[in-house]
Amino acid sequence: MAYITKRGNSWYARVSVKLNGKYTKKNKGGFKTKAQATNWAKLQESNKVTGNITIPDKQLYPAYFRNWVDLYRADATNSAKRWYKFAAKVFDEYLGNVRLDQITRPILQQFLNELALKYSFATVKKIKTYLTQSLKTALYDDLISKDPTTDLKYGGQKGKSSELKFLEEPQMRALITEIENKPLPERSESDMMILLALQSGARYEELAGLTWSDIMSGNKISINKAWDQVDKIIKPTKTKSSKRNVSISPSFITDLYSWKKGHNASDFVFQVEDTDYPLTSASVNKQLKRYLVKIKSPKVITFHGLRHTHASWLLSQGIDIKYVSERLGHSSITMTLEVYTHLLHSTRNSEDERSINLLENL
Repeated sequence: MAYITKRGNSWYARVSVKLNGKYTKKNKGGFKTKAQATNWAKLQESNKVTGNITIPDKQLYPAYFRNWVDLYRADATNSAKRWYKFAAKVFDEYLGNVRLDQITRPILQQFLNELALKYSFATVKKIKTYLTQSLKTALYDDLISKDPTTDLKYGGQKGKSSELKFLEEPQMRALITEIENKPLPERSESDMMILLALQSGARYEELAGLTWSDIMSGNKISINKAWDQVDKIIKPTKTKSSKRNVSISPSFITDLYSWKKGHNASDFVFQVEDTDYPLTSASVNKQLKRYLVKIKSPKVITFHGLRHTHASWLLSQGIDIKYVSERLGHSSITMTLEVYTHLLHSTRNSEDERSINLLENL
């Protein structure tokens, strides 16, 4: 006989299950209506007859998470697999003794509170996402009776200030001048990649995967693949929208072909001499840091910061944000707005002042 009752704003159901000659309870909560709880209980009663009923899983949560990744995320990218592996280690450390069927909201909230003291907000958010996805699957598969991830709060350590992630125009121009003062034959792969990053706003893996056949007529580069420097393989771009053609200044394209003649004849544009691979992100980051120190830049950014520099400079020049979003390969303009809110706010203030001056002179 099923037991059904209301708990707070939701309904709860419980049935008795005979397993290996002993009776145990199977329950589930969180139903929005009594009818939903009743239907679930009837299904369990039916399954008792056919032998298809299951009981909550007794395995530890980290083991379940690894099984979940193997089963439901088998087609994950190498980058995602590294994140899953990292998350599994975190779960081992903090939830290593917690059984799947014993996970509760207080346990998970305490877990997220502890993570927030050690990891960045972005990292905690990603781990919380994996936690939620895996436990919702467990709920759907009837391995747990209710969703313990509802309304969990999370935080984390602050990352770099958005103000530190891109160069202001004087430093950007000084960096370009410093590199361009070197004769073309003497410029390294890192030099040319830094300049192309400022020209295109492309990511490291997109530029590292660039081949000479991707340099198009009409002064454009075709970004259609990416380089995985860990596994040393070509992979698809980050998202479908990341595949794009980006216009580059004609003078830089001319310099790039002139540089090629006396530098290398490999398939990759930025392939390191005497190797089969493009230069590493560590190499180009070291070179960038040397230049920024030399020009006495108040901000020492990473190579990825050149992407932000490119976008920020275009936006500061009044270039339409939709065009900038497409140029960066963002999946939506919303993403661009989220990343560059700080810059757009200052631009808005400037436009507000300009508008007032125009209205004053009517």
